[in-house]
Amino acid sequence: MSELHLEPERIAGPGGLVSSLLGGDPDALGLFPPGAFGHGGTPGAVGRSLESSLSPAAFHCPLSAARDRLEAALAGEGLVVTTGQQPQLFGGPLYVLYKALAAIRSAAALERRLGTPCLAIFWVAGDDHDWREVSSVGYLDRNEELRRVELPAPLDRAGRSVGPSQLPAEIRDLTGDFLEALEAREAGERWLDILREHYSAGRSFTDAFVGVASSWLDGLPIAFLDSAHPEVRRASTPFVRRVLQEREAVDQALRQGTDAVAHLGYREQLTQAPGAIPLFREGAAGRYRLRGVSGPIQIDRDGNSMEVSDLVAEAAAETERYSPSAALRPVLESWLLPVGATVLGPGEIAYWSQIGPLFSALDVPMPWILPRDSWRVVEPHTARLLRKTGVSAEDLRDGGATATAGLVERSRPRAVEEALLRLEDSVDEGFGTLETTVASDLPGLRPAVGKSRSQVFSALAALRKTLDSVTRDREQTTIGQLRRAAANLFPGGTPQERALAAWVYLARYGDGFIDALRAAALEPPPPDAASRGDGVAGAATEE
Repeated sequence: MSELHLEPERIAGPGGLVSSLLGGDPDALGLFPPGAFGHGGTPGAVGRSLESSLSPAAFHCPLSAARDRLEAALAGEGLVVTTGQQPQLFGGPLYVLYKALAAIRSAAALERRLGTPCLAIFWVAGDDHDWREVSSVGYLDRNEELRRVELPAPLDRAGRSVGPSQLPAEIRDLTGDFLEALEAREAGERWLDILREHYSAGRSFTDAFVGVASSWLDGLPIAFLDSAHPEVRRASTPFVRRVLQEREAVDQALRQGTDAVAHLGYREQLTQAPGAIPLFREGAAGRYRLRGVSGPIQIDRDGNSMEVSDLVAEAAAETERYSPSAALRPVLESWLLPVGATVLGPGEIAYWSQIGPLFSALDVPMPWILPRDSWRVVEPHTARLLRKTGVSAEDLRDGGATATAGLVERSRPRAVEEALLRLEDSVDEGFGTLETTVASDLPGLRPAVGKSRSQVFSALAALRKTLDSVTRDREQTTIGQLRRAAANLFPGGTPQERALAAWVYLARYGDGFIDALRAAALEPPPPDAASRGDGVAGAATEE
């Protein structure tokens, strides 16, 4: 077991809405159906006896115990806890792993609470077409500097779904360069081989992503579902047909949810473009969001259109063409699967606040919403530095400026500091006496006395500045260490979980990182967990 320490953090989202929700603000909570946010009551999926049209073959589910739960859920005799993400280069940033672990723990807690089989499902949004969002990942180089590695989109896949796209030949060199840039130790060698194995030419983006995510979660009960899987597309056809046929009601529901968020003074996370339908159609030029809530529907950027009846027929015959938008995807998940709860990141929570009416319009119960966990990885050398200096991790959020100022103040020689303070007090007292005397005996001299006072205190301030400079020089090693620690904890001024790939710590600590994270994320939460906005267990872009 490594000496890594995982500190829980509270997630924060855009526009203050997530903070209001986690703080229990009744107006913000009113954006959701009663009990949906904060896991009150009973999940809407309970009692629906939903028998899914999906088969276990559509899922990646290697663990036998997980397969048993999956089969029960698909047969209408169990529930699932979902979370998800687009397939991302090298598995994406740390929060992807945090979401999966939170879903696993929450599924186990829901199973205990309800006495029914429950499994975590990771929905891989392979139909997403935003290459820029998923094709790069951040890491720390050997000097603790934040760097990024990026895989350019293949020319023939621009505007098309990322997940089914095959990794090009250059992925081998990109992976090699990425691993070479990391600070790798013997404990991490096995994990570097795992990354090389999965990110190889010819594999699909989704397969590579699921491969590394499965390795992180080896032995834990979770299944992966690719939204671009042919069986998912076929099973979604009746849902797609209803959205097309009831597109005006769907549009009204989305506008109702957006207006409710705006009415409370929050910025909407999802923008509802005029006439947009929350469905994408893949054509010759890539994915295009359908437009037209009445009359013919525009199907591409060239302005071509089709009648609803023709689109419905096409959706049944060519299921691979149609996929949901970010607003519609959660509703489709709960329509396809018996979703008891879903683990969300802050951005997702913000846009879910807009889609409650959409669930209602399509007669799909909204599941419990569980904020995902958030962790700060504190390495042993950083923990020792914080203990030695009395600095907290939060003090380093600004790059170490606050911590450095505090260190300099604490490190000034006490005798010099006390002498300087006595001098400042003496000067202040002396000028006070002089100003009182001048005011009564020689008022015309008051401006000159005031000017002299300012000059003396300016000189003392310059002396203190020089003292700080000398002190800073004496503490330069520690100050440098604080800056490196700040770069590690808040790379580029961003929380680790959003900036760094898990491979930074896998390369250094190997199984020790996975063991420490599992211990922190899967064990029962501490008594103060409610302050972290946790999920069913007492706890829990699109992210």
